[in-house]
Amino acid sequence: MPKVKFWINTKNNMHHYRYLKNLSDHHTNTCETLTTFNKTPKKFTDKEKRRAWMNHPDTDYVFYSLNEGTIASTRISKRGGNKVEAMYGFVVEYDNIDPDWDKVVEEVLAKCGPFPPTVITRTPSGGIRLIWEFEGKLLIDYRMFNAFVKALADKLRVRRMFAGFDESCLDAAKYWFLGEIIHVTGKRLEKDFYTKLLIKTSIKNPPQAPTSLSIPLDVIEKEVRENEKFKGRWTSGFNVGDRGPLFWIDDGIERDGCQVTLDGMVCYSDRAGKGFLTWKEIFGQAFVDEFENTKLDYLVGKYWFTGKTFYTFINGKACTLDKDQLKLELRQAGFRTTRNGQPLTEVENAILIIQQNSRIDEVAPIIFDERQIVESGPNKILNTSTLKPVQPAGDADKNKWKFIDTWLTQFFKDKESLDYFYGWLQRIYSAVYEKESKQGHALILVGPTNKGKSLLSNKLIGGLLGGFADASDYLSGDSKFNKELGRVAAWVIDDTTSAASFAEQRRATELIKKATANPRIEYQAKFEDTITISWAGRVIMSLNMDPTSLSVIPALDSSNRDKILALRISDKAESNFAKLLGVEEASNTIIESKIAEELPYFAQWLLHEFKVPKHIKGDSRFGIKSFIDPEIEEVAFANSTRSILIETVEFFVRKFREYDSTRTVWRGSATDFMSLVTELNGGKPLNNLTVNTEFMRRSMQSLEEACKADSTIRPVTSQYKKHNKIYSIDLDLKWDISDLDD
Repeated sequence: MPKVKFWINTKNNMHHYRYLKNLSDHHTNTCETLTTFNKTPKKFTDKEKRRAWMNHPDTDYVFYSLNEGTIASTRISKRGGNKVEAMYGFVVEYDNIDPDWDKVVEEVLAKCGPFPPTVITRTPSGGIRLIWEFEGKLLIDYRMFNAFVKALADKLRVRRMFAGFDESCLDAAKYWFLGEIIHVTGKRLEKDFYTKLLIKTSIKNPPQAPTSLSIPLDVIEKEVRENEKFKGRWTSGFNVGDRGPLFWIDDGIERDGCQVTLDGMVCYSDRAGKGFLTWKEIFGQAFVDEFENTKLDYLVGKYWFTGKTFYTFINGKACTLDKDQLKLELRQAGFRTTRNGQPLTEVENAILIIQQNSRIDEVAPIIFDERQIVESGPNKILNTSTLKPVQPAGDADKNKWKFIDTWLTQFFKDKESLDYFYGWLQRIYSAVYEKESKQGHALILVGPTNKGKSLLSNKLIGGLLGGFADASDYLSGDSKFNKELGRVAAWVIDDTTSAASFAEQRRATELIKKATANPRIEYQAKFEDTITISWAGRVIMSLNMDPTSLSVIPALDSSNRDKILALRISDKAESNFAKLLGVEEASNTIIESKIAEELPYFAQWLLHEFKVPKHIKGDSRFGIKSFIDPEIEEVAFANSTRSILIETVEFFVRKFREYDSTRTVWRGSATDFMSLVTELNGGKPLNNLTVNTEFMRRSMQSLEEACKADSTIRPVTSQYKKHNKIYSIDLDLKWDISDLDD
């Protein structure tokens, strides 16, 4: 006998098996694989003794099933209330045979072809038992069980594989003696295989008996007239009621012996053996399966239903269908519209199957997931994403992307900035290309005008990632709808958007926090409800060096700076792109075409050859470290509420000394501070901070935080007192800005 081989499939681990310790037991235990047990099979020479041992309540062995009852932990009963409700696999046994055990494994695998069993065991009597595990759990109505397992047995061709086929394998309440494990392949029947088979069985043998799938007579007629096996035997018309010879019987008799119906031939010749033969009986299972699978493909993975709307994909794009259009498509696919005495027509039954088995809760683009149906919590989302990034060319030779290399090498302030950019771009490109969610920093590009910042964000980054969307309106609050934003991985904000108020700067800050820290966004198309979907794209800001553009830079406090990569564009970066191309003139079209031409080669280099320098590598959250160019940080601080608050505090300190020169520390709430500043300014608000309590509170918290990190800033501290936050401002002259400057 060959050496036993064990291979345990750890993918999708679940409790496949339910087993009893003896056949008197009613409580079932669970295990993932039979290889869990290290039990020597009990051997008996007397069947009665073995039967008595198996049923004895003290016996502690393994009698397993791949079926599960309504009460999962209780044994399935033949006549009781705990009927089969789920299947994890299928078991067959061949007894009363004497196989050559040195060749059994090879023979079984050869006969099973594309559907090898998961486990091969030897029964106590020396027979063969084959176990097919399912890829997952299959829910099944008990009234459909017999029809389904018979169909499964036929599909796997187990009845004639060996002599001694045990019909009890078709019994849902059967529990099998563990026996001796001979071979474990670890292969499982794929979900698509047995799901389609169940759908097919449900059409033929449903609890409420809808009509089965039919084959149009024009398909039957074509087979009769063109198949060499039958060619020339049927010479009359081929419509319902037409008569002709038993064309499938090659006996040379040409007289009429049957009549055409929609589902087969009514036979009135003894030579037929039956009064009615179906098309399957005449043409064989393979012919019928081929057509039925084609029709089932129309339902499985082609149509979905939200509860009010049907969806399908046309040219790769998700489209809605009204019921009339769906009926036309189903009729075109060969589904009947006549009931023929049945409760439903084939078209109605097909629609019902779609409504029951292809139910979805939401429709949205999930760009970082390749699955068509994405489960998000309890909801099923039809993934409508059409995002396609540039495909790597397979050749990373820099001569193939010479323009991009030349451009980027001189574009950034220094090589370190370029390395940060490549590290950032590699991470988001690999995420889109591999359909894998990877968080990363928001990218801020700051530099002089006409250097190509927008070209970089829109055509190089956007082109590489399969597209971009302008997030300016979303940032400014002009639109709450973000349908286009949800479809892409690159949200671009250019220098036309500026933070005209602290509210808009705070909105920019919040946008970056949401887009980087939370891998989910609220997605809302116009006229549709808001839903939450997974999204881990990037925000890209392109800003000029003027104060208006730079006003949009988010506050760089501790809660935000780790989410930002702010890179300075070189003042010496070439504005003449024709020079970079080595030509006299170059239009935008030529430049953009050149970028598109080189992107596949650049993508190959970026994905497979660029190595992120160790000193800029970050943790697994964002891939690389945060980096903010010092010049950008200085400008950002000057535009921040911290800077204005520092000026406000200095104004307050100078004026307060005139009012009370003896105090060294002022204490009070944010509201007290606002009120006193206004009073010291002659009753007029000093600036926007002093008229908005919420802004003032946030700014004071931010300034307190800044004081801890910067020893040159006048100390501002706080403590809670009777549920109120009381701030302390050091009034010492040494902290005056004029003195520090001196």
